[in-house]
Amino acid sequence: MSKYYYERSKFSEFQSNRTYHQLLQMTDDEFISWAKLLRKEVTKQWDEAGVPPVIGKDKDGIIESFKKLKGNDCDFLQKDLTGDDESLGIIQNFNKDASAINQFFPTMLKTKISIGKTADGGLSIYDHFSDPNLEEVFVKIMRRAVKRDSMYSWSRSIVNKKDENEFWDGETGVEFIQKAYEGKIFVGKHSDLDIVIAKVKEDTIDNYGTINEQYIGFGNLYLTAEQLQGCVDNGWLNPTQLSNVKVIEDSMILADGKTTKKFYYLIRWYDKTIGIFPKILQVFRLSCGQPAVNFPALTAKWIYEHFTSHIEQDEPLHIYDSSSGWGGRILGAMASRKKTHYIGTDPNPDNFIKELGISRYEYAAKFYNDNCVDDFSETFTKFFDVEKQGNTYELFQDGSELIQHNPKFQKYKGKLDLSFTSPPYFNREQYSQDENQSFRAYGEYDDWRDNFLRPTLTTIYEYTKNDRYILWNIADIKIGKDTYYALEQDSIDILNELGCQYKGKLKMLMTRMVGLDPTKTGIKNAVKHDGKAYKFEPIFVFYKP
Repeated sequence: MSKYYYERSKFSEFQSNRTYHQLLQMTDDEFISWAKLLRKEVTKQWDEAGVPPVIGKDKDGIIESFKKLKGNDCDFLQKDLTGDDESLGIIQNFNKDASAINQFFPTMLKTKISIGKTADGGLSIYDHFSDPNLEEVFVKIMRRAVKRDSMYSWSRSIVNKKDENEFWDGETGVEFIQKAYEGKIFVGKHSDLDIVIAKVKEDTIDNYGTINEQYIGFGNLYLTAEQLQGCVDNGWLNPTQLSNVKVIEDSMILADGKTTKKFYYLIRWYDKTIGIFPKILQVFRLSCGQPAVNFPALTAKWIYEHFTSHIEQDEPLHIYDSSSGWGGRILGAMASRKKTHYIGTDPNPDNFIKELGISRYEYAAKFYNDNCVDDFSETFTKFFDVEKQGNTYELFQDGSELIQHNPKFQKYKGKLDLSFTSPPYFNREQYSQDENQSFRAYGEYDDWRDNFLRPTLTTIYEYTKNDRYILWNIADIKIGKDTYYALEQDSIDILNELGCQYKGKLKMLMTRMVGLDPTKTGIKNAVKHDGKAYKFEPIFVFYKP
Protein backbone atom coordinates (compact mmCIF):
# COMPACT_ATOMS: atom_id res chain seq x y z
CA MET A 1 0.00 0.00 0.00
CA SER A 2 1.16 3.52 -0.77
CA LYS A 3 -0.96 4.97 2.01
CA TYR A 4 -2.33 3.68 5.29
CA TYR A 5 -5.61 5.49 5.52
CA TYR A 6 -8.83 4.91 3.64
CA GLU A 7 -10.56 7.48 1.47
CA ARG A 8 -14.12 8.03 0.19
CA SER A 9 -16.47 5.09 0.05
CA LYS A 10 -17.80 4.06 -3.36
CA PHE A 11 -21.40 3.45 -2.39
CA SER A 12 -22.58 5.00 -5.65
CA GLU A 13 -21.20 1.94 -7.42
CA PHE A 14 -23.11 -0.55 -5.26
CA GLN A 15 -25.90 -2.55 -6.90
CA SER A 16 -27.74 -2.13 -3.59
CA ASN A 17 -27.70 1.67 -3.91
CA ARG A 18 -31.43 2.18 -4.37
CA THR A 19 -33.95 4.89 -3.52
CA TYR A 20 -36.20 4.63 -0.51
CA HIS A 21 -39.15 4.51 -2.94
CA GLN A 22 -37.68 1.44 -4.64
CA LEU A 23 -37.36 -0.31 -1.28
CA LEU A 24 -41.03 0.36 -0.53
CA GLN A 25 -41.96 -1.17 -3.88
CA MET A 26 -40.18 -4.44 -3.08
CA THR A 27 -41.89 -7.62 -2.01
CA ASP A 28 -40.71 -9.22 1.22
CA ASP A 29 -38.53 -11.67 -0.70
CA GLU A 30 -37.08 -8.88 -2.86
CA PHE A 31 -36.31 -6.80 0.23
CA ILE A 32 -34.54 -9.73 1.91
CA SER A 33 -32.42 -10.25 -1.21
CA TRP A 34 -31.61 -6.54 -1.27
CA ALA A 35 -30.57 -6.50 2.41
CA LYS A 36 -28.30 -9.51 1.88
CA LEU A 37 -26.75 -7.88 -1.21
CA LEU A 38 -26.14 -4.65 0.73
CA ARG A 39 -24.49 -6.62 3.50
CA LYS A 40 -22.28 -8.46 1.02
CA GLU A 41 -21.19 -5.29 -0.80
CA VAL A 42 -20.37 -3.41 2.41
CA THR A 43 -18.32 -6.36 3.69
CA LYS A 44 -16.45 -6.70 0.37
CA GLN A 45 -15.46 -3.02 0.33
CA TRP A 46 -14.42 -3.28 3.99
CA ASP A 47 -12.34 -6.42 3.54
CA GLU A 48 -10.74 -5.68 0.17
CA ALA A 49 -10.28 -1.91 0.28
CA GLY A 50 -10.19 -1.39 4.04
CA VAL A 51 -13.10 1.06 3.80
CA PRO A 52 -15.79 0.72 6.50
CA PRO A 53 -19.36 2.00 5.93
CA VAL A 54 -18.63 5.71 6.34
CA ILE A 55 -18.51 8.54 3.81
CA GLY A 56 -14.83 9.43 4.17
CA LYS A 57 -12.74 12.16 2.56
CA ASP A 58 -10.04 12.03 -0.08
CA LYS A 59 -6.50 13.18 0.75
CA ASP A 60 -7.17 16.81 -0.16
CA GLY A 61 -10.33 16.78 1.94
CA ILE A 62 -8.45 15.40 4.95
CA ILE A 63 -5.77 18.06 4.62
CA GLU A 64 -8.33 20.84 4.24
CA SER A 65 -10.12 19.73 7.42
CA PHE A 66 -6.95 19.22 9.44
CA LYS A 67 -5.61 22.66 8.52
CA LYS A 68 -8.60 24.27 10.24
CA LEU A 69 -7.70 22.76 13.61
CA LYS A 70 -4.76 24.95 14.59
CA GLY A 71 -6.60 28.25 14.15
CA ASN A 72 -9.70 27.10 16.05
CA ASP A 73 -9.91 28.99 19.35
CA CYS A 74 -11.76 26.07 20.95
CA ASP A 75 -14.11 28.32 22.89
CA PHE A 76 -16.04 25.30 24.14
CA LEU A 77 -16.28 25.76 27.90
CA GLN A 78 -19.68 26.90 29.15
CA LYS A 79 -21.18 27.37 32.59
CA ASP A 80 -23.05 24.49 34.18
CA LEU A 81 -26.29 25.95 35.52
CA THR A 82 -27.59 22.70 37.02
CA GLY A 83 -26.29 23.44 40.52
CA ASP A 84 -23.79 20.58 40.45
CA ASP A 85 -21.05 21.67 42.88
CA GLU A 86 -18.65 19.12 41.43
CA SER A 87 -18.94 20.49 37.90
CA LEU A 88 -16.18 22.69 36.45
CA GLY A 89 -18.26 23.47 33.38
CA ILE A 90 -19.70 22.00 30.23
CA ILE A 91 -17.69 21.32 27.08
CA GLN A 92 -19.85 21.66 23.97
CA ASN A 93 -17.84 20.73 20.90
CA PHE A 94 -19.61 19.23 17.91
CA ASN A 95 -17.04 20.40 15.35
CA LYS A 96 -16.39 17.74 12.66
CA ASP A 97 -13.11 19.05 11.21
CA ALA A 98 -11.11 16.38 13.03
CA SER A 99 -13.35 13.43 12.18
CA ALA A 100 -11.07 12.41 9.30
CA ILE A 101 -8.58 11.08 11.87
CA ASN A 102 -10.86 8.03 11.98
CA GLN A 103 -9.72 7.21 8.43
CA PHE A 104 -6.26 6.40 9.78
CA PHE A 105 -7.77 3.72 12.03
CA PRO A 106 -9.78 1.34 9.79
CA THR A 107 -10.52 -1.15 12.58
CA MET A 108 -12.46 1.35 14.72
CA LEU A 109 -15.84 -0.04 13.73
CA LYS A 110 -14.57 -3.57 14.34
CA THR A 111 -14.42 -2.80 18.06
CA LYS A 112 -16.61 -5.20 20.00
CA ILE A 113 -18.85 -3.59 22.61
CA SER A 114 -19.77 -5.72 25.61
CA ILE A 115 -22.89 -4.99 27.65
CA GLY A 116 -22.57 -7.66 30.33
CA LYS A 117 -20.39 -8.44 33.33
CA THR A 118 -17.89 -10.28 31.15
CA ALA A 119 -16.33 -9.72 27.76
CA ASP A 120 -18.30 -12.59 26.30
CA GLY A 121 -20.90 -11.80 23.70
CA GLY A 122 -19.54 -8.45 22.63
CA LEU A 123 -20.43 -7.49 19.05
CA SER A 124 -19.09 -4.91 16.63
CA ILE A 125 -20.66 -3.16 13.66
CA TYR A 126 -18.35 -5.28 11.48
CA ASP A 127 -19.75 -8.47 13.03
CA HIS A 128 -23.26 -7.50 11.89
CA PHE A 129 -22.01 -7.43 8.30
CA SER A 130 -19.52 -10.30 8.24
CA ASP A 131 -20.75 -12.95 10.71
CA PRO A 132 -22.93 -15.52 8.86
CA ASN A 133 -24.85 -16.15 12.08
CA LEU A 134 -26.01 -12.51 12.13
CA GLU A 135 -27.43 -12.38 8.61
CA GLU A 136 -31.04 -12.77 9.69
CA VAL A 137 -30.50 -10.26 12.49
CA PHE A 138 -29.17 -7.79 9.91
CA VAL A 139 -32.20 -8.31 7.66
CA LYS A 140 -34.55 -7.63 10.58
CA ILE A 141 -32.63 -4.45 11.44
CA MET A 142 -32.89 -3.25 7.84
CA ARG A 143 -36.61 -3.99 7.73
CA ARG A 144 -37.25 -2.01 10.91
CA ALA A 145 -34.77 0.84 10.57
CA VAL A 146 -34.81 1.31 6.78
CA LYS A 147 -38.03 0.09 5.20
CA ARG A 148 -40.21 1.07 8.16
CA ASP A 149 -37.89 4.05 8.70
CA SER A 150 -38.06 3.90 12.48
CA MET A 151 -35.50 6.73 12.75
CA TYR A 152 -37.29 9.06 10.32
CA SER A 153 -34.25 9.08 8.07
CA TRP A 154 -36.14 9.31 4.76
CA SER A 155 -39.77 10.00 5.66
CA ARG A 156 -41.49 12.49 7.95
CA SER A 157 -44.88 12.66 9.51
CA ILE A 158 -47.31 15.26 8.27
CA VAL A 159 -47.87 17.51 11.27
CA ASN A 160 -50.36 20.33 11.73
CA LYS A 161 -47.71 22.96 11.11
CA LYS A 162 -47.99 24.62 7.74
CA ASP A 163 -44.36 25.56 7.19
CA GLU A 164 -43.29 21.95 7.77
CA ASN A 165 -45.39 20.55 4.93
CA GLU A 166 -46.47 23.17 2.39
CA PHE A 167 -48.55 20.66 0.46
CA TRP A 168 -50.93 20.19 3.39
CA ASP A 169 -53.79 22.67 3.55
CA GLY A 170 -55.62 21.68 6.68
CA GLU A 171 -57.25 18.52 5.30
CA THR A 172 -58.24 15.66 7.58
CA GLY A 173 -56.41 12.40 7.13
CA VAL A 174 -59.11 10.90 4.94
CA GLU A 175 -59.44 14.07 2.86
CA PHE A 176 -55.69 14.17 2.35
CA ILE A 177 -55.56 10.55 1.14
CA GLN A 178 -58.42 11.14 -1.29
CA LYS A 179 -56.92 14.35 -2.71
CA ALA A 180 -53.51 12.65 -3.09
CA TYR A 181 -55.17 9.81 -4.99
CA GLU A 182 -56.92 12.31 -7.25
CA GLY A 183 -53.60 13.98 -8.07
CA LYS A 184 -54.38 17.24 -6.29
CA ILE A 185 -51.63 17.17 -3.65
CA PHE A 186 -48.24 16.22 -5.02
CA VAL A 187 -48.05 18.49 -8.05
CA GLY A 188 -45.62 21.12 -9.31
CA LYS A 189 -42.61 21.46 -7.03
CA HIS A 190 -44.02 18.65 -4.88
CA SER A 191 -44.37 16.17 -7.75
CA ASP A 192 -41.48 14.02 -6.50
CA LEU A 193 -43.18 13.42 -3.15
CA ASP A 194 -45.35 10.51 -2.09
CA ILE A 195 -46.79 9.06 1.10
CA VAL A 196 -46.35 5.87 3.08
CA ILE A 197 -48.56 4.70 5.93
CA ALA A 198 -46.96 3.88 9.29
CA LYS A 199 -48.69 1.78 11.93
CA VAL A 200 -48.10 3.22 15.40
CA LYS A 201 -49.30 2.86 18.97
CA GLU A 202 -51.75 5.37 20.36
CA ASP A 203 -49.18 7.37 22.36
CA THR A 204 -47.50 8.44 19.12
CA ILE A 205 -50.46 10.51 17.96
CA ASP A 206 -49.78 13.32 20.39
CA ASN A 207 -46.04 12.97 19.87
CA TYR A 208 -44.92 15.05 16.90
CA GLY A 209 -43.51 11.88 15.34
CA THR A 210 -40.79 13.53 13.32
CA ILE A 211 -38.07 13.11 15.93
CA ASN A 212 -37.52 16.84 15.62
CA GLU A 213 -37.89 19.03 18.66
CA GLN A 214 -39.22 22.03 16.79
CA TYR A 215 -42.46 20.13 16.22
CA ILE A 216 -43.13 19.22 19.83
CA GLY A 217 -46.70 20.15 20.62
CA PHE A 218 -47.94 19.65 17.09
CA GLY A 219 -50.19 16.71 16.29
CA ASN A 220 -49.73 14.17 13.53
CA LEU A 221 -52.06 13.65 10.60
CA TYR A 222 -53.38 10.13 11.10
CA LEU A 223 -56.09 7.63 10.26
CA THR A 224 -57.98 5.24 12.50
CA ALA A 225 -58.06 1.59 11.49
CA GLU A 226 -61.61 2.09 10.23
CA GLN A 227 -60.66 5.15 8.20
CA LEU A 228 -57.63 3.38 6.72
CA GLN A 229 -59.75 0.39 5.74
CA GLY A 230 -62.23 2.74 4.08
CA CYS A 231 -59.42 4.35 2.05
CA VAL A 232 -58.22 0.90 0.99
CA ASP A 233 -61.74 -0.19 0.02
CA ASN A 234 -62.09 2.98 -2.09
CA GLY A 235 -58.85 2.15 -3.91
CA TRP A 236 -57.15 5.36 -2.77
CA LEU A 237 -53.94 3.69 -1.55
CA ASN A 238 -51.59 1.55 -3.62
CA PRO A 239 -49.42 -1.39 -2.43
CA THR A 240 -46.29 0.79 -2.18
CA GLN A 241 -48.02 3.23 0.15
CA LEU A 242 -49.24 0.31 2.25
CA SER A 243 -46.03 -1.69 2.13
CA ASN A 244 -45.34 -1.30 5.87
CA VAL A 245 -48.87 -2.23 6.95
CA LYS A 246 -49.36 -5.99 6.96
CA VAL A 247 -52.55 -6.08 9.01
CA ILE A 248 -55.06 -3.27 9.57
CA GLU A 249 -56.20 -3.61 13.17
CA ASP A 250 -57.80 -1.29 15.66
CA SER A 251 -56.15 -2.67 18.77
CA MET A 252 -54.45 -5.62 20.39
CA ILE A 253 -54.62 -7.34 23.77
CA LEU A 254 -51.30 -7.42 25.56
CA ALA A 255 -49.80 -10.48 27.22
CA ASP A 256 -51.46 -9.72 30.55
CA GLY A 257 -54.81 -10.39 28.87
CA LYS A 258 -56.25 -7.18 30.29
CA THR A 259 -54.49 -4.20 28.73
CA THR A 260 -55.67 -3.06 25.33
CA LYS A 261 -53.32 -1.11 23.06
CA LYS A 262 -54.90 1.03 20.34
CA PHE A 263 -53.34 1.46 16.90
CA TYR A 264 -53.38 4.45 14.58
CA TYR A 265 -51.90 5.02 11.14
CA LEU A 266 -49.66 8.01 10.49
CA ILE A 267 -49.44 9.59 7.06
CA ARG A 268 -45.75 10.13 6.31
CA TRP A 269 -44.25 11.82 3.26
CA TYR A 270 -40.96 11.23 1.46
CA ASP A 271 -39.07 12.21 -1.67
CA LYS A 272 -39.17 9.42 -4.26
CA THR A 273 -35.81 10.50 -5.75
CA ILE A 274 -33.75 10.30 -2.53
CA GLY A 275 -31.34 7.36 -2.31
CA ILE A 276 -30.69 5.37 0.85
CA PHE A 277 -27.07 6.56 0.95
CA PRO A 278 -25.64 8.37 2.84
CA LYS A 279 -28.39 8.40 5.48
CA ILE A 280 -28.25 4.63 5.91
CA LEU A 281 -24.74 5.00 7.33
CA GLN A 282 -26.23 6.56 10.47
CA VAL A 283 -28.61 3.60 10.66
CA PHE A 284 -25.62 1.26 10.67
CA ARG A 285 -24.02 3.17 13.55
CA LEU A 286 -27.16 3.29 15.67
CA SER A 287 -28.70 -0.09 14.92
CA CYS A 288 -25.88 -2.51 14.06
CA GLY A 289 -24.13 -2.56 17.40
CA GLN A 290 -22.61 0.34 19.29
CA PRO A 291 -19.73 2.10 17.50
CA ALA A 292 -16.44 3.01 19.09
CA VAL A 293 -16.17 6.77 19.48
CA ASN A 294 -13.03 8.82 18.96
CA PHE A 295 -12.05 11.49 21.43
CA PRO A 296 -12.57 14.91 19.80
CA ALA A 297 -9.21 16.29 18.75
CA LEU A 298 -10.24 19.90 19.31
CA THR A 299 -11.38 19.13 22.85
CA ALA A 300 -7.99 17.51 23.48
CA LYS A 301 -6.29 20.58 22.00
CA TRP A 302 -8.27 22.84 24.34
CA ILE A 303 -7.36 20.68 27.35
CA TYR A 304 -3.67 20.77 26.47
CA GLU A 305 -3.65 24.54 26.10
CA HIS A 306 -6.00 25.37 28.99
CA PHE A 307 -4.45 23.17 31.68
CA THR A 308 -0.90 24.27 30.88
CA SER A 309 -1.68 28.00 30.80
CA HIS A 310 0.08 28.49 34.16
CA ILE A 311 3.36 27.09 32.85
CA GLU A 312 6.09 29.44 31.70
CA GLN A 313 7.20 27.58 28.62
CA ASP A 314 10.80 27.61 27.44
CA GLU A 315 10.76 24.12 25.97
CA PRO A 316 8.12 21.82 24.48
CA LEU A 317 5.38 20.70 26.84
CA HIS A 318 5.49 16.98 27.58
CA ILE A 319 1.96 15.55 27.24
CA TYR A 320 1.34 11.94 28.22
CA ASP A 321 -1.54 9.85 26.88
CA SER A 322 -1.57 6.42 28.51
CA SER A 323 -4.20 4.98 26.13
CA SER A 324 -3.75 6.51 22.70
CA GLY A 325 -7.04 5.08 21.44
CA TRP A 326 -8.03 6.12 17.92
CA GLY A 327 -5.71 9.07 17.41
CA GLY A 328 -7.96 11.96 18.43
CA ARG A 329 -5.66 13.13 21.22
CA ILE A 330 -2.41 12.94 19.23
CA LEU A 331 -4.07 14.95 16.47
CA GLY A 332 -5.07 17.54 19.08
CA ALA A 333 -1.44 17.66 20.20
CA MET A 334 -0.18 18.15 16.66
CA ALA A 335 -2.68 20.98 16.16
CA SER A 336 -1.82 22.69 19.46
CA ARG A 337 -0.63 26.27 19.20
CA LYS A 338 1.77 25.52 22.04
CA LYS A 339 4.99 23.71 21.33
CA THR A 340 4.11 20.17 22.38
CA HIS A 341 5.81 16.80 22.62
CA TYR A 342 3.20 14.03 22.75
CA ILE A 343 4.06 10.76 24.49
CA GLY A 344 1.58 7.97 23.96
CA THR A 345 1.24 4.25 24.42
CA ASP A 346 -1.25 1.63 23.31
CA PRO A 347 -0.82 -2.14 23.00
CA ASN A 348 -3.44 -2.63 20.25
CA PRO A 349 -1.53 -4.51 17.51
CA ASP A 350 -4.03 -3.31 14.87
CA ASN A 351 -2.68 0.20 15.29
CA PHE A 352 0.89 -0.65 14.33
CA ILE A 353 2.03 -0.81 10.70
CA LYS A 354 4.54 -3.64 10.37
CA GLU A 355 5.63 -2.69 6.85
CA LEU A 356 6.70 0.77 8.01
CA GLY A 357 7.81 -0.18 11.50
CA ILE A 358 5.74 2.62 13.05
CA SER A 359 2.36 3.01 14.68
CA ARG A 360 -0.72 4.48 13.04
CA TYR A 361 -0.41 7.31 15.58
CA GLU A 362 3.02 8.23 14.22
CA TYR A 363 1.78 7.84 10.66
CA ALA A 364 -1.16 10.20 11.28
CA ALA A 365 1.03 12.73 13.13
CA LYS A 366 3.58 12.71 10.31
CA PHE A 367 0.76 13.16 7.80
CA TYR A 368 -0.36 16.25 9.73
CA ASN A 369 3.15 17.68 10.00
CA ASP A 370 3.92 17.00 6.33
CA ASN A 371 0.71 18.49 4.97
CA CYS A 372 -0.79 20.90 7.49
CA VAL A 373 2.09 22.89 9.01
CA ASP A 374 3.19 26.22 7.55
CA ASP A 375 6.75 26.26 6.28
CA PHE A 376 7.71 29.48 8.01
CA SER A 377 5.45 29.62 11.06
CA GLU A 378 7.03 31.38 14.03
CA THR A 379 5.23 28.99 16.32
CA PHE A 380 7.11 26.05 14.88
CA THR A 381 10.51 27.61 14.39
CA LYS A 382 10.79 28.98 17.93
CA PHE A 383 12.44 25.82 19.25
CA PHE A 384 13.40 24.01 16.07
CA ASP A 385 15.56 25.55 13.37
CA VAL A 386 14.06 23.45 10.58
CA GLU A 387 11.44 23.93 7.90
CA LYS A 388 7.98 22.42 8.13
CA GLN A 389 8.54 21.18 11.64
CA GLY A 390 5.43 20.53 13.64
CA ASN A 391 4.95 19.28 17.16
CA THR A 392 6.82 16.14 18.09
CA TYR A 393 5.85 12.73 19.43
CA GLU A 394 7.08 9.40 20.72
CA LEU A 395 4.92 6.29 20.78
CA PHE A 396 5.15 3.04 22.72
CA GLN A 397 3.34 -0.28 22.37
CA ASP A 398 3.29 -1.13 26.06
CA GLY A 399 0.25 -1.54 28.24
CA SER A 400 -0.07 1.51 30.48
CA GLU A 401 0.12 -0.68 33.59
CA LEU A 402 3.56 -2.01 32.46
CA ILE A 403 5.18 0.89 30.62
CA GLN A 404 7.11 2.05 33.69
CA HIS A 405 9.41 -0.97 33.13
CA ASN A 406 10.40 0.23 29.63
CA PRO A 407 13.85 1.91 29.83
CA LYS A 408 13.01 4.18 26.87
CA PHE A 409 9.95 5.47 28.71
CA GLN A 410 11.75 5.96 32.00
CA LYS A 411 13.49 9.08 30.71
CA TYR A 412 10.17 10.90 31.13
CA LYS A 413 9.93 10.31 34.87
CA GLY A 414 9.23 13.61 36.59
CA LYS A 415 9.09 15.43 33.25
CA LEU A 416 5.40 15.31 32.25
CA ASP A 417 3.62 18.67 32.08
CA LEU A 418 0.16 17.21 31.62
CA SER A 419 -1.30 13.73 31.69
CA PHE A 420 -4.60 13.18 29.95
CA THR A 421 -6.27 10.10 28.54
CA SER A 422 -9.46 8.14 28.13
CA PRO A 423 -8.57 4.62 29.31
CA PRO A 424 -10.45 1.41 28.52
CA TYR A 425 -13.73 1.18 30.40
CA PHE A 426 -12.79 -2.25 31.71
CA ASN A 427 -14.40 -4.71 29.24
CA ARG A 428 -16.90 -2.39 27.58
CA GLU A 429 -14.93 -1.48 24.45
CA GLN A 430 -12.79 -4.36 23.17
CA TYR A 431 -10.30 -2.64 20.88
CA SER A 432 -8.86 -5.97 19.82
CA GLN A 433 -8.88 -9.53 21.03
CA ASP A 434 -5.13 -9.46 21.65
CA GLU A 435 -4.08 -11.08 24.94
CA ASN A 436 -2.34 -7.86 25.99
CA GLN A 437 -5.62 -5.95 26.11
CA SER A 438 -6.41 -5.15 29.72
CA PHE A 439 -9.85 -6.81 29.70
CA ARG A 440 -8.17 -10.04 28.55
CA ALA A 441 -5.27 -9.87 30.98
CA TYR A 442 -7.52 -8.97 33.94
CA GLY A 443 -10.90 -10.57 33.36
CA GLU A 444 -12.58 -9.69 36.67
CA TYR A 445 -13.26 -6.09 37.60
CA ASP A 446 -11.47 -6.19 40.96
CA ASP A 447 -8.43 -7.71 39.22
CA TRP A 448 -8.56 -5.05 36.49
CA ARG A 449 -8.89 -2.26 39.06
CA ASP A 450 -5.95 -3.46 41.15
CA ASN A 451 -3.62 -4.60 38.36
CA PHE A 452 -4.43 -2.21 35.52
CA LEU A 453 -6.13 0.89 36.84
CA ARG A 454 -4.02 1.41 39.95
CA PRO A 455 -0.56 0.87 38.37
CA THR A 456 -1.57 3.01 35.37
CA LEU A 457 -2.56 5.90 37.63
CA THR A 458 0.49 5.37 39.84
CA THR A 459 2.79 5.71 36.83
CA ILE A 460 0.96 8.83 35.70
CA TYR A 461 1.29 10.38 39.16
CA GLU A 462 4.95 9.53 39.57
CA TYR A 463 5.92 10.72 36.09
CA THR A 464 4.00 14.02 36.24
CA LYS A 465 5.76 17.14 37.53
CA ASN A 466 4.55 18.95 40.62
CA ASP A 467 2.24 21.91 40.01
CA ARG A 468 0.70 20.09 37.08
CA TYR A 469 -2.70 18.64 36.15
CA ILE A 470 -3.88 15.11 35.52
CA LEU A 471 -7.13 14.67 33.59
CA TRP A 472 -8.93 11.37 33.39
CA ASN A 473 -11.91 10.65 31.10
CA ILE A 474 -13.74 7.61 32.41
CA ALA A 475 -17.30 6.57 33.20
CA ASP A 476 -19.02 3.90 35.25
CA ILE A 477 -20.22 0.78 33.45
CA LYS A 478 -23.80 -0.28 33.97
CA ILE A 479 -24.38 -3.99 34.41
CA GLY A 480 -27.87 -5.25 34.81
CA LYS A 481 -30.69 -2.91 35.71
CA ASP A 482 -29.27 -0.83 38.56
CA THR A 483 -25.69 -1.99 39.13
CA TYR A 484 -22.51 -0.19 38.08
CA TYR A 485 -18.82 -0.89 38.10
CA ALA A 486 -17.50 2.13 39.99
CA LEU A 487 -14.75 3.20 37.57
CA GLU A 488 -15.28 6.88 38.37
CA GLN A 489 -15.03 6.72 42.16
CA ASP A 490 -12.28 4.10 42.10
CA SER A 491 -10.19 6.41 39.90
CA ILE A 492 -10.82 9.38 42.20
CA ASP A 493 -9.93 7.32 45.29
CA ILE A 494 -6.68 6.02 43.81
CA LEU A 495 -5.44 9.45 42.70
CA ASN A 496 -6.41 10.98 46.04
CA GLU A 497 -4.48 8.24 47.84
CA LEU A 498 -1.44 8.98 45.68
CA GLY A 499 -1.49 12.64 46.70
CA CYS A 500 -3.54 14.41 44.03
CA GLN A 501 -6.15 17.03 44.77
CA TYR A 502 -9.48 16.33 43.11
CA LYS A 503 -10.75 19.59 41.57
CA GLY A 504 -14.01 18.40 39.99
CA LYS A 505 -15.23 17.25 36.63
CA LEU A 506 -15.87 18.65 33.19
CA LYS A 507 -19.01 17.48 31.39
CA MET A 508 -18.22 16.77 27.74
CA LEU A 509 -21.51 16.73 25.83
CA MET A 510 -22.10 13.88 23.40
CA THR A 511 -23.98 14.16 20.13
CA ARG A 512 -27.69 13.85 20.81
CA MET A 513 -29.51 10.77 19.57
CA VAL A 514 -32.77 11.43 17.77
CA GLY A 515 -35.84 11.05 19.91
CA LEU A 516 -33.89 10.23 23.10
CA ASP A 517 -33.97 12.26 26.30
CA PRO A 518 -31.16 10.75 28.39
CA THR A 519 -32.33 12.58 31.52
CA LYS A 520 -35.48 10.45 31.44
CA THR A 521 -33.98 7.06 30.58
CA GLY A 522 -31.94 6.29 33.67
CA ILE A 523 -28.61 7.24 32.09
CA LYS A 524 -26.25 8.20 34.90
CA ASN A 525 -24.28 10.94 33.16
CA ALA A 526 -26.97 13.15 31.63
CA VAL A 527 -27.56 16.88 31.82
CA LYS A 528 -29.94 19.58 30.63
CA HIS A 529 -28.13 22.38 28.82
CA ASP A 530 -29.67 25.27 26.86
CA GLY A 531 -33.05 23.59 27.10
CA LYS A 532 -31.85 20.31 25.59
CA ALA A 533 -30.97 16.98 27.18
CA TYR A 534 -27.54 15.44 26.57
CA LYS A 535 -25.51 12.46 27.64
CA PHE A 536 -22.07 13.56 28.76
CA GLU A 537 -18.69 12.01 29.27
CA PRO A 538 -17.08 13.07 32.57
CA ILE A 539 -13.49 14.31 32.53
CA PHE A 540 -12.11 14.31 36.07
CA VAL A 541 -9.55 16.99 36.89
CA PHE A 542 -6.77 16.46 39.44
CA TYR A 543 -3.93 18.69 40.55
CA LYS A 544 -0.54 17.45 41.71
CA PRO A 545 0.66 20.07 44.20
